Amino acid sequence: MLAPSIALAPGCSSSDEASSSSPTTSFDLEAKFDAEGAFFDFPYPSDLRLTAEGTPDVSAFPNPGVAILDGLKKGAMDRKGFPVVPAGYFRFNAQLAARDPEVLVQGGAKAPILLVDVDPASPERGKTFPVVAATPNADPYVPDYLLAVAARPGIVLTPNRKYAFVVTRAVGLQAGGEPKTPDALAALARGETPKTANGDKLSALYAPLWETLDKIGVARTDVANATVFTTGDVVAETAALGDKVLAQYTPALTDLALEADPANKLPELCHVRAKIVLPQFQKGTPIYSTEGLFEMGADGLPKKQRDESVPVSIAIPRTPMPAGGYPLVIYFHGSGGVSRQVIDGGDDADPGDRYPGPNLAKRGIASAGAALPISPERVPGASDIDYLNINNLIAMRDTFRQGILESRLVLAALEKLSIPPSMLEGCAGPTLPAGETAYHFTDKPHAQGQSMGGMYTNLVSAVEPRIKLSVPTGAGGFWVYFILKTSTVPGAAGLVALLMKTPEQLTFVHPALHIAETALEAIDPMVSAIRVARRPLPGHPARPIYEPAGLNDSYFPTPVYDAMDLSYGHPRVGDEIWPTMRDAQKLVGLDTPLSYPVKANLTSENGQTYTGAIVQYDPGPGNDGHAIYRQKPVVQHQYACFHSTFLETGTATIVAPVDDRDAPCNP
Repeated sequence: MLAPSIALAPGCSSSDEASSSSPTTSFDLEAKFDAEGAFFDFPYPSDLRLTAEGTPDVSAFPNPGVAILDGLKKGAMDRKGFPVVPAGYFRFNAQLAARDPEVLVQGGAKAPILLVDVDPASPERGKTFPVVAATPNADPYVPDYLLAVAARPGIVLTPNRKYAFVVTRAVGLQAGGEPKTPDALAALARGETPKTANGDKLSALYAPLWETLDKIGVARTDVANATVFTTGDVVAETAALGDKVLAQYTPALTDLALEADPANKLPELCHVRAKIVLPQFQKGTPIYSTEGLFEMGADGLPKKQRDESVPVSIAIPRTPMPAGGYPLVIYFHGSGGVSRQVIDGGDDADPGDRYPGPNLAKRGIASAGAALPISPERVPGASDIDYLNINNLIAMRDTFRQGILESRLVLAALEKLSIPPSMLEGCAGPTLPAGETAYHFTDKPHAQGQSMGGMYTNLVSAVEPRIKLSVPTGAGGFWVYFILKTSTVPGAAGLVALLMKTPEQLTFVHPALHIAETALEAIDPMVSAIRVARRPLPGHPARPIYEPAGLNDSYFPTPVYDAMDLSYGHPRVGDEIWPTMRDAQKLVGLDTPLSYPVKANLTSENGQTYTGAIVQYDPGPGNDGHAIYRQKPVVQHQYACFHSTFLETGTATIVAPVDDRDAPCNP
């Protein structure tokens, strides 16, 4: 039956619609979703398709024997509410005019397909959002004549709010004409309540939709189908989980030792090595080809499975410590990286590259990095992408959640760390101010990271209120969009299709991939990016963000950066290197470029002023746009000045490009 809350109601069954001579669309209140091919007999998502616990009920979603899908379905049913990067599905009984998900549905509030805020308590009620649509071919997951609709990549809805996907009769049939509105939906549009035990719930769910459509001038009789759903807040859930872990565990940094530098390769800093023993919450054995999930206790905490000693690198500037301690940047390394990546890139670094530790130390800023989960420093032999858990994809969710929790614990330990002067003997430069007996850090840390570490920069900053500024470099997101577009894995889209046992070309709106997004949304950096500053959690600062992006990035192509920028809500400053970002920014009124210097140019949804912009860069012939953070002095100068101007003035500034990483900032 259609969710626990709906009993029988008048309307067309899927069999009635299939045999009807008139094209129409499924709105079957008698749908038995566990019957073969019945999952899309009623629109999805819908608040009528939640479990009693408030989680998406995808238990009946078809699975042609794909093992990883079992885990993803379970993961989708672990979270509350529907994704803030939504997709909707409507089944028809006739072929629709073809739709391409790379092409925006035009028309605004008069478009044939709408995503609209219908929440009576929302200040944005009636606002429509850019959407794309697809008409996928039938495969083991997709029935004939399915319409798939999604928010344009980068559009992130507000959590805990009601929205609706609306398909009008102008949607377009391949043979021409318009589809007939299902009888049950037409009755609801007239204000009629189904004469069933639970008809009041159905009527109450759709009532705000009709009122909203009246407000924006969409005739009720023009609606072919619609579904109403409420978004969840996975970022807030992750933050709350981290708060509980921080209250339970207080690991300390131990085994501190100064790394000798007899050749003076690092004249800017003293490199202190350390260890920290961190609780591990994932069941099983890394890299988690099986298991890999948290086991939650009745107290809401994940059960500790074991402890693990994690290496940490700390860069102390060879400059006098300011009163109150050195300012600190916590740094997150990239895929396949190690704790010392912040210092010198690790074992495989190009000697011509310059990493953040020395660059920041030159300006008196300390930095620290820990080896993240599945780093080869912790799992010998682990590859650059083993953290993705390709053969057990749901484990990736908890691998990243483990990394988020660890990072918050490491940051708490760094804030409590005291380094005795004797530790730095043999490394000239650091001195203590009067009255101080040990080297330590301030309690207002910044965050920075590259690639996977750029993802962590967004994921951790969004949930850690102590972080005051963020610099995500080489940072992508939207997993199910990125994986189909990246060049890092040649033929990735075809490999995903093969893995999912479908002969069809996949797009991010394919329902199987949306199940994956639903399951993995808690660790989607695009979903966290908006919460770093533009829409911060209650009690959190709106953190200034410097967002450099490189053309010809081997991991994240320009459409992914376009989507990430929409989530941040950033205008561009500097030269336009590719034009599609401007087209995306125009959708939300951010297409007018800024002039240097940029500071305090944005206001968060809760009224905080902050600095935020994206800067596009061409890496030059033969160079990888993914590496601009360590190869282009202009980027190194901008991010270092972004940190230092905030520390010096309280307002972060994106300064004009200077091709000298050590030049004064002069905001």
